[in-house]
Amino acid sequence: MASRRWSPLTCLGKTTLSPSGLTQLESEVGEVETFVCTNCELRYEGSGPLPKPVDDEAAANGSSNAWTAVDVSLSCHITTHRIVLVDEKEAIAGSIPYPLVQSAEGRGGPSFRSPKASYKIELITLAWGELLIVFRGGERHPYSQSGKDRDAALNAINRAMKRKAWEERQRQAEKDASRPSNTIAARKVGVDAIMTKNKLLLRENANLAETAFGGNNNAANSGGFVSKKKSNQEDIDAFMREATPLLKVIQKYTSTIERERKAAALSTNHVHKDASKQHNDTEKLVAMLENMGMASALSEKQSGSMYHKQLARQIVDFLRHNDKLNKAGGMMTLTDVYCLFNRARGTNMISPDDLLKALNLMKVLGLGMSRRSFKSGVLVIQDDAFDDEVMAKKLANLASSSMKQKSESLGAGASFTDDVGGITVIDVSRTLKIPALLANEQLQSAEHMGWLCRDITIEGIRYFPNLFQEAASC
Repeated sequence: MASRRWSPLTCLGKTTLSPSGLTQLESEVGEVETFVCTNCELRYEGSGPLPKPVDDEAAANGSSNAWTAVDVSLSCHITTHRIVLVDEKEAIAGSIPYPLVQSAEGRGGPSFRSPKASYKIELITLAWGELLIVFRGGERHPYSQSGKDRDAALNAINRAMKRKAWEERQRQAEKDASRPSNTIAARKVGVDAIMTKNKLLLRENANLAETAFGGNNNAANSGGFVSKKKSNQEDIDAFMREATPLLKVIQKYTSTIERERKAAALSTNHVHKDASKQHNDTEKLVAMLENMGMASALSEKQSGSMYHKQLARQIVDFLRHNDKLNKAGGMMTLTDVYCLFNRARGTNMISPDDLLKALNLMKVLGLGMSRRSFKSGVLVIQDDAFDDEVMAKKLANLASSSMKQKSESLGAGASFTDDVGGITVIDVSRTLKIPALLANEQLQSAEHMGWLCRDITIEGIRYFPNLFQEAASC
């Protein structure tokens, strides 16, 4: 087994990748990805090599790898808690947590002596010394794009370091302990304590929304002249400070909406005026939440040119989770994938064109899934481990077992005109738990491969084992 390379990337903090190569964000602490770009380099500017990773196999065996001070062709992911650099080809990732970053400054760019000098971000860290992230830009306009990527990444890093989201858990715990709903209600008992706490919670939620969306109105009321740009930035900072508790309130409302929708579906057709008014209020709240777009999902604006690549990896992870694709028989129609994936996202839904573009990239990225088109024009997502030959044999065995069961059930008075077995599209759909559309395609594929033969009658089409194929295999 080959050992890991010895480079700045492998010496950084360990980062877990999903099966498709996406960075596993720490959702329990509220980590969110804010910027992504490709074609980056990581350089170590110190003297001598960095210490080898503790889990390096070559170091454990006593052998030595050559030190490489530069990692190329990396993707850079800026989150609210760290900087993550990923080598997608070798599925290696490393992270630089913000608490270990002393400073981050922009370097490079065009000058009189070097008109095409590369754009860089210089990081002074406590654990690895001086590191440089070099931006090489996109494929069409590499140099101009590299400057935009550097500026956007640097702004994202500075915002994250200013916000200090990694301290949010401690700040939130202190804020919860000092909430009036906890301190005042603790001095009361019984029903009075419950009613008082509910009133205080409603008042706190109203103040929270006013603080988050109202911004800093004191400056505007003071009569002083404040620039619009500064006021907008203060509004954004106020919203980001209150984003975590606000999101909890929104999640509470969305769960309430889901319960009300289920109750409405189970109720009778006789709807009273109060229920109708409550339904209208619910729909208004749903529209408001959708306009806010509070879901932490991937967006095209966030990922730029990497949007469809990231979307392809996200779809693969979604289908791998809980073995959705395997439970569906190794393939799913695009309609099913589109509906399930958008339902899971809730807001910020993808378009059919985005889905098709993402599917076309799965084979190139080597994610273990790809798009397949049947002769009838049906498009599916198929696991690369799926084997048509195995499925054809499975259907042939299913047809053989159906004939044996029918022959055993024939009595002495039965005639040859009675039903003597065979399988239909509905039988396969029910047995394999796949849509009838896919069952029909699988049966036709097995027939084309010679494992089945069909019998067309006024009742429909039945498939039977191909006796010539069985004789040839004996």
